Amino acid sequence: MLAAIEASTSMSSMKESGIKVCCSSGKPSATGGCGDYSPTGKLVQLAASGPAAYYTRPKEGPLCSNSALIVIYDIFGIDILQTRRFADLLAERTHRRVVMPDVFRGRPWLLKNFPPKDGGEFIKWVETAGSWDVVSADLKSAHEFLLADGLNSSAPLGILGFCWGGKQAIQACSGDSYARKLGFKFLAGVSLHGAFLGPEDAKHVTVPMLFMPAGDDPDIGPIKVILDKKPFGAQCAYHRFDSETHGFAAARGDWNVSHTRKAIMKALDLTAEFFNKHLPN
Repeated sequence: MLAAIEASTSMSSMKESGIKVCCSSGKPSATGGCGDYSPTGKLVQLAASGPAAYYTRPKEGPLCSNSALIVIYDIFGIDILQTRRFADLLAERTHRRVVMPDVFRGRPWLLKNFPPKDGGEFIKWVETAGSWDVVSADLKSAHEFLLADGLNSSAPLGILGFCWGGKQAIQACSGDSYARKLGFKFLAGVSLHGAFLGPEDAKHVTVPMLFMPAGDDPDIGPIKVILDKKPFGAQCAYHRFDSETHGFAAARGDWNVSHTRKAIMKALDLTAEFFNKHLPN
């Protein structure tokens, strides 16, 4: 499996290392200590041509209509309770609407097929099912849904991506290239134990981002070096969870493990603080 990854000559060493970690760390689960958790959000249908999505908002208190959040899940899809729980709590802590589109259309990488036996097949699947063409169209559908739900027409968005979704967050925050034709703006992005990341991606970023790698994820230094040189470089933030493995806040996390639960809550707090700082309230 790893040989197929190493055979790719177009990958930076950082991106190659990140994919290896993604394909080998931890045992994924659809519940991860959240078996008794009842999500507060619901499944909705986005635009007629778009996918389903998990939509959540704060149960109590004010609801911000000047900005909203989009979440891109990890390779295991929309039905992971740990991911939904994070989205629910993020909505509560930010008082914002949160939408998580089902980019994989009900066909994520199956838990039973992890780790992948064929690295080439896995990479091809990710690059096809999760291509920027697919993701950007779903971001537009999510935005249309948010507008119909009461978000102000000129409101900017923030984006959080887990694992593979961290790559999509970087692209969504690249306003002069990947995100140029979206028709709306992301003002902040968060990559939580992101995978498929490389310094070449950072060159296109145009807004502040927060990076939170796990202990076995590649050093984020090459990305930081590039972002430090940008006008908003000092507004970017970084926090490494040294004691956790890749995927700890999503499908490979277990809320019943004390240190992991604390790390998840720390990541949640940092994410909420970052969005509250960089998005209009």
